[in-house]
Amino acid sequence: MSAKARRAGGGAGAEPTVLERNLKRLASELAVIPRRRKIAILGQPGAGKSALLDLLTDRGCVPRPVVGQRTDATSWAHDPNAALIPACGEAVFVDSPGYGTAAHPAETFFRLFPYRSFDRLLLVFKDKLHAADDRLLAGIARAGLAERTMLVRSFADGLLPEEREPLRRELAGRFAGPIVFYSARDRSGLDEIERFALGPPAS
Repeated sequence: MSAKARRAGGGAGAEPTVLERNLKRLASELAVIPRRRKIAILGQPGAGKSALLDLLTDRGCVPRPVVGQRTDATSWAHDPNAALIPACGEAVFVDSPGYGTAAHPAETFFRLFPYRSFDRLLLVFKDKLHAADDRLLAGIARAGLAERTMLVRSFADGLLPEEREPLRRELAGRFAGPIVFYSARDRSGLDEIERFALGPPAS
């Protein structure tokens, strides 16, 4: 089988890619964790996922997420033994790789990510929702998971006050779950995210 066919990973009998194996392993690892709060942080590269995880865990994850100028530092596409679930105290946090890249194709990610294994899903985006985000939200809605999903608009300190309400209305037209404007710089919105992510389990 050619390397190209293996990378495609979708044909009958095709050898699973490293990403596919890791996504399936994530589901298996989550299944054997004793009953603890489980939170997934999702989004495209550069959305601010790792910075949010760092703040939600009071910088207590081991290893700490890579936060800074480098985007898409989290990769599950090359190492079949990649650490998928960092140690983050009482709750279980998964800082997923940014989807929609050559290494992490959106369709593979959406097909195999174990959304139902989580009590809360945080979809983080910067600037605007892209087509891949809309597809993810549509899948979440079809699966009946909108109530356990929060849409997090990051870098909100760059939004003017008069921009927020029109943007909130636009987002509400595309997603029925909770929406929050959040900034890692001034921590606005962080309390609301914490209450949603770490409160009572979703029904």
